Amino acid sequence: MSKRKKKRRQVNSKNITKRIRTSFAILIILTILIIGLGYYIYGINILKLGINDRTANYISFNDIFDSDTIKINNVKRLSDKQGKKDKPVELNIKSDGETLEYEIILVPINVNVDYQYIKYYITDKDNNKLNYNNLASSNISDDYSGNVIYKGTINNKEKLKLRVWIDNNYKEDININSFEVKVKLK
Repeated sequence: MSKRKKKRRQVNSKNITKRIRTSFAILIILTILIIGLGYYIYGINILKLGINDRTANYISFNDIFDSDTIKINNVKRLSDKQGKKDKPVELNIKSDGETLEYEIILVPINVNVDYQYIKYYITDKDNNKLNYNNLASSNISDDYSGNVIYKGTINNKEKLKLRVWIDNNYKEDININSFEVKVKLK
């Protein structure tokens, strides 16, 4: 075999190897894109089955359909003025015509903030103030290991709005924090 034919075979062999490597790289990239797109379209909905996420300016609310709780995640620092105007979580409390007493309980979960700096503000559907205080001033509920932030009476239905924030005067780091809001009928 002549040198020319050997050289041509080596060049063809190098081109084939280069094409195979390029094709393989393109195949891997396309596979990753397809898997990523499939996860984005289908995976997010599958992972959140039964959870309804709502996001307010600084608070993310998750209410699980088969539970009587609303979870509030990552409460941020706000002034009282900002906290009172922040987008609330709405609580719809209903009764079948029977007069019932109820309590709204705030349960701290993974909270490293002193309770005197955790503020809450509860209003009725027309934004009339029902209760405004810090968590340290509220009574503890033995049933839920949380704090009773409001007591009321209902005979039909009532819509309340709750806002929770950490006071601007709190100077320590705020790590991950979350709360659960529960309504307990008496």
